[in-house]
Amino acid sequence: MKNVIRIGTRKSKLALVQTYIVKEKIENAFPGIKVEIVEISTKGDEQLDRSLTSFGGKGVFTKELEEALLDGSVDLAVHSAKDMPMEFPEGLGIGAVLSRGPEQDVLVTLDGTALCDLKPGSVVGTSSLRRELQIKKVNPLVQIRLIRGNVLTRLRKLSEGQFDAIVLAAAGLTRLELSDSKAYHYEYLDKSLCLPAAGQAILAVESREGHLKEILEAIHDSRAAVSLAAERAYLSAIGGSCNAPAAAFSWLEEDTLHMEALFAPDGRHLKRTKGSRVTGLSVTEAGILGRELAAKLCRGKVWLVGAGPGD
Repeated sequence: MKNVIRIGTRKSKLALVQTYIVKEKIENAFPGIKVEIVEISTKGDEQLDRSLTSFGGKGVFTKELEEALLDGSVDLAVHSAKDMPMEFPEGLGIGAVLSRGPEQDVLVTLDGTALCDLKPGSVVGTSSLRRELQIKKVNPLVQIRLIRGNVLTRLRKLSEGQFDAIVLAAAGLTRLELSDSKAYHYEYLDKSLCLPAAGQAILAVESREGHLKEILEAIHDSRAAVSLAAERAYLSAIGGSCNAPAAAFSWLEEDTLHMEALFAPDGRHLKRTKGSRVTGLSVTEAGILGRELAAKLCRGKVWLVGAGPGD
């Protein structure tokens, strides 16, 4: 077993905090191992004036980390699971996933105005079409404007008055210890209003296949892995990616995995469905549930969200 493990990560504060979570879990499980953190700049972090889809999608947050894995300069890489592309370079894969944090999306304001009460023309910042479509369903009269940058940068833009509200992931706020900040008001959006992205709030550790297996098994969370398998299988089956206007969230109750999913095949009208399956901790069975929900959408056994007169 290696005495030193090098973990690659993006340079943002949230990415570093998430990587330190993995570092701590490894060092607690294996006190004789030293974990070093290697900060790597990615294309997605550098090009902040354009939408992600305009220059390669969310894979731009992982490419440089994967190159470092392949050339051996790092042993592991930590990602937010929702930011991972569907396909991995040959020889790489998800070696472990950590327990899920709070999965909700959060509307952040300075004055506490709820999403449904934002005035017509209010500017809401998000870079996600998934969030945009669901927000417009709740309040069709708000204006959506692209916002890029890390969590702290986005909060600064809100404080400067560039936006009336912004939408962030609850897990990021919690990990940055900002969820109790008195400077902002937080509205945690129920999944019935804003279904999270597939993999949201789950940390994934990418590795070379077969590498550091004992260490990765020690930090792996099987329940989170089951949810992630179902949600990624759903995205894959609908032909989506981490940039698609799609959402999926699943949770275990005893041995039964429950799941809700939505998709906007035309980029405008959301279709929503749900299902369940006895999976236990089998990622194979979880993947079947994800594909079943995708098939439901394709057959039209869905709830139509946002369709109405004139649509």
